[in-house]
Amino acid sequence: MKPFACPNCGAALPARALKNDLVACEYCGTTFRAPKTATPEPDMGDLILGADFTNEVLPGWEIVRDGDISFHKGHPPELRGRYKPRLNSYYVLISSGFLDDFDASVSIKFTEGDEKLITAGFYPRMTNDGGYAVYISPLGSYNIGYFTTQPNSADLKWNTLVDWTSHASLRKGRDVPNRLRVIMDGEKMRVYLNGALATSLKDNRYKMGKLHLVAEPNGETNLGVAYSDLQVREVVG
Repeated sequence: MKPFACPNCGAALPARALKNDLVACEYCGTTFRAPKTATPEPDMGDLILGADFTNEVLPGWEIVRDGDISFHKGHPPELRGRYKPRLNSYYVLISSGFLDDFDASVSIKFTEGDEKLITAGFYPRMTNDGGYAVYISPLGSYNIGYFTTQPNSADLKWNTLVDWTSHASLRKGRDVPNRLRVIMDGEKMRVYLNGALATSLKDNRYKMGKLHLVAEPNGETNLGVAYSDLQVREVVG
């Protein structure tokens, strides 16, 4: 039988483990609920918007070329970006339409830059008045916050919901992929890291907006990042 991967350490586990409701990884000891199929991801709804990056024709997405963007066929195909140092985020992709409730996921691999500074992730429900942000870093940490407008300024103010937090499911370093999944369901937000639930919270500031895929050098460092298998799905039940 084909193995499936532990959502924490990535070790291959035998498919016979699917026969049990709860599975304990024999390598790292993490216990998690067995999925219905051989994947660590929780149940997913119908695909409503995707991008596999086999080429640069991406219906439903605006490609932002502030950096050096390229598309690479392979297993998996990747969108790769190289960005110059600056403090603000670079937008990589922006959904063409506004979204309210959705289940978005993408694999992120850092390829260049100071690991103490560089981050990447999603801006869910982003508007001109602000929106949410979910970042991961190559240090094995993540954070969540939101942006608000400032009086008499075009800049957005950062507000923290979950400060930088280490998570065992994230693989550290460059050239290793991590799967980020963000589910927006009404005022509820859930964040999964490599299939493991990291955070569940409620916040009702923003009910709809565009979805941004972002990269952030955070200072005087170049940033290289590769994205693969971007999916936006319906929220299940």
